[in-house]
Amino acid sequence: MSDANDVAERDWTDKSIKESERKKRDRILPDGVVLELMRKSDWEGCKRLFSNLSFLALTAYAIHRLDLFPAVRDAHTFDDVRAILLSDKMLVFVPLYIFYGFQVSAANISHTYNATSLLTLLRYASNLFQMQCLAFAGGHELLHGGAFKTKWMNTVAAFFVSTAFFEVLWHEKFNHKQHHIYTLDVHKDPELTSFYSRKELDNLKFKSVPESRYGYLRAFVNVLSYFKHRLCRLVSSAMGVVTDYTGTGYSMTSPRREEISEKVRSEIQFWSALQLAVYAALFSTVGQAAEGWKAMLFWWIVPNIVGYGPINYCRNAEHADCDLSPNQLHNTRTVESSFWMRECCWLLWETNFHAEHHAYPAVPFYNLPKLHELLDPHIKHNNCKTFRAQQLEMMKLGGWIDKQNN
Repeated sequence: MSDANDVAERDWTDKSIKESERKKRDRILPDGVVLELMRKSDWEGCKRLFSNLSFLALTAYAIHRLDLFPAVRDAHTFDDVRAILLSDKMLVFVPLYIFYGFQVSAANISHTYNATSLLTLLRYASNLFQMQCLAFAGGHELLHGGAFKTKWMNTVAAFFVSTAFFEVLWHEKFNHKQHHIYTLDVHKDPELTSFYSRKELDNLKFKSVPESRYGYLRAFVNVLSYFKHRLCRLVSSAMGVVTDYTGTGYSMTSPRREEISEKVRSEIQFWSALQLAVYAALFSTVGQAAEGWKAMLFWWIVPNIVGYGPINYCRNAEHADCDLSPNQLHNTRTVESSFWMRECCWLLWETNFHAEHHAYPAVPFYNLPKLHELLDPHIKHNNCKTFRAQQLEMMKLGGWIDKQNN
């Protein structure tokens, strides 16, 4: 595939709008600058993917050294489970898990445990977050085709991430492309139509935030619902049925389900069926014994599910209180954050530069910081530049949730 065709394939925008019009709106940079930023690199993709995987491997080793799994594996009664949950280690683990990303609690409890034990527990907490970073952020870059220059490497990595972290990336590719083309369109953007009610979307004050503070908090703990929808997406996709993010319905007015090309439908079905086959083979072999199931739950399935909560902190305000317009510099937010959160953004594959990504989706992740320097003065909703500020703005009295409802 030529470079020009590759860029065109990855440039997910509304093709009904002329490029000359886009240049007046949100494609404001000189073509030469943009083409240079669009250059992909196998090295950058490998470096980011394998550094993430290496950190996961170190975390798994640290968990192994903590020796928690034998107690979980040998637990047969409610009293055994209660003893694990009430152990001193869990008293450290729980607050570290909840506050991971804020980098708090550690200073207040370090006098109770030695540094090795504390670091091990922190690494286990981060493991939950890391898995969903790879699923959400790494998977996002892979489905855009920008992680690697070599197409087959991108495809192999995408299938690995999709399977290992319970994503359904070819289904996500279809829906995410719709999100890019119709960002914040209350009839066509699946990120809106899948889970917001028609009453909420028809509200003229709609701000793309939860309906209430309870709804905001529920998004951090309702992890089984996320997992259910992913399983529904996987099964329906493997059957050749294209759905929105619910995995059971189709809520977008355009394109209609019958208008989806056979090529797109076949691609979604092939990779989803292959992913389902891998799970079937794995569960039928490793899962034959109770110990195998316990190992898979402890080391793989539960961390993936619990990780849905923390990742929501970094993705729940990407379009909050933005213009319901096609201008990508007006309908999307971007984030600059503290040192610690910037370190997390290494795991997040620079998805914090979200407005920049929406304006130029063919620019690979590692060039988004450079793109940010050029576009930042032109991003309209730049008043909340940290994840923390966005969460506070959503929840405070008179904040985004209140403005949406009043």
